[in-house]
Amino acid sequence: MNAKDANLKDKVDLKKLKLRWGKDDDIDGDSRHDREVLEQLEPHTNLEHLVIQSYKGTRFPEWVGHSSFSNIVSLGLHDCEFCISLPPFGQLSSLNSLSISGLSGVLIVGDEFYGNGQASTKPFQSLEMLSFKNMAEWEEWYCWSDDAFPLLQELSIRDCPKLTKSLPKHLPCLKKLEIEDCEKLGGFLPTAPSILELELQKCKALQLEPLACGLRELDIDYSDMDNSVLEQMLQRCTLLEKLCLSGCSEIRSLPEVRVPITLKLEVISAASEGSHHQHLHYLDIRFCQNLISFQIEDGLSVTSLTRLWLFSCGSLKSLPEQMQSVFPSLEVLEIDDCPEIERVPKEGLPSKLKEIRISWSDKLIENLIRKREWSLHTLPSLTSLNIWDSEVEMECFPDEHLLPSSLTSLDISSLRNLKSLGYKGFQHLTSLCNLSIYNCPKLQSMPPNMLPPSLSRLCIKNCPSLKEHCEKDKGKDWANISHIPVIVIDEQVII
Repeated sequence: MNAKDANLKDKVDLKKLKLRWGKDDDIDGDSRHDREVLEQLEPHTNLEHLVIQSYKGTRFPEWVGHSSFSNIVSLGLHDCEFCISLPPFGQLSSLNSLSISGLSGVLIVGDEFYGNGQASTKPFQSLEMLSFKNMAEWEEWYCWSDDAFPLLQELSIRDCPKLTKSLPKHLPCLKKLEIEDCEKLGGFLPTAPSILELELQKCKALQLEPLACGLRELDIDYSDMDNSVLEQMLQRCTLLEKLCLSGCSEIRSLPEVRVPITLKLEVISAASEGSHHQHLHYLDIRFCQNLISFQIEDGLSVTSLTRLWLFSCGSLKSLPEQMQSVFPSLEVLEIDDCPEIERVPKEGLPSKLKEIRISWSDKLIENLIRKREWSLHTLPSLTSLNIWDSEVEMECFPDEHLLPSSLTSLDISSLRNLKSLGYKGFQHLTSLCNLSIYNCPKLQSMPPNMLPPSLSRLCIKNCPSLKEHCEKDKGKDWANISHIPVIVIDEQVII
């Protein structure tokens, strides 16, 4: 059927249209045929949603982006790899969402994108969401004027490796900005007084300035920033709730700023001296291999922080000494792959802790098991403890009174040198409901006496000797576990 026979221009009730070229469609030298086809597929101006995918032409016909399509609210151009310029979408007065991806022939986004200055109103006067992705050859973005994008709330630019300049200077309504894998993009971020979320990944050429005071979430991955740049960025961010710094190898300590600080890292804090930071909830510190310590300013209390996660910080040697008073509301503590952390603060851990998870942190695990400096038995709210992946020599775990009676779930996994479970350590765990034991090859048997009667689920996996001893009606430990309602061994439900 000829494209013109579709007669889309007369279909007044057509609201959504997706035009997609197949992978095997012929491509002539100047793509003239494909442009003629798209020309003949012009729809009625009542159209509201348009997607054009895998179009083979080098340019779009005049109707794409024409101001007469004043009802279009969403538009997507995807994988039109031969196109060398963008249509004048700035003229579409109702356009709310615009997504552009895979246009690898576009080198410059310039005046034509806004309408060549011919629009009678501000370009993109209704646009709230704008996304560029996988623009392999895109090098420059010329912004038509400061009047463009007056209502833009979300801007995402991803996988544009050759983009060097430059972002819009002023976006008054912008709330969320994502820039990822744009390593050559230089210049400054837009002035965005309404910004709430900022994510920067592999954007090392950007010049980072102090961020807006209303920022709630900051996520920075693989940046060369150092302590002073981080301090400058965060100096106004008194409402920060989540800060993530990942792969920031030049960060060696958290700066003593009077505002919230988070490292992917997800958020350490900061307020005026003697005050309490009321907004920070999560602090994650990840892949910061040169981070040695982070200290908290005297008198500071991050009262809203409920989760602290330290991940792959190979040089980090200790936790903040004043954790109990600085993080009084902390409920979840997770420490993964931090081999140099050796001890917990002398002051002890926050009393509201509910969950503790530790893995690949042998010095810390050895301290917990042998020296018992953690004082876990003094934590009245602790309900879940997970200890994974350790080479520490363990004759027996847990020792008597190591764990609090409030514990409801105990998960031990890949403790490769654990040899036995201590009966006395389980004796007082009167609330324990779930016990999971995975990948403990040297573990021979269950405790010699019955496990707590409160236990409702026992899971064992990849523990060959223990499996044999727990075989139903035959294993020597069966009598000690037969009262448990649900027993799962190597993913097979026994009871």
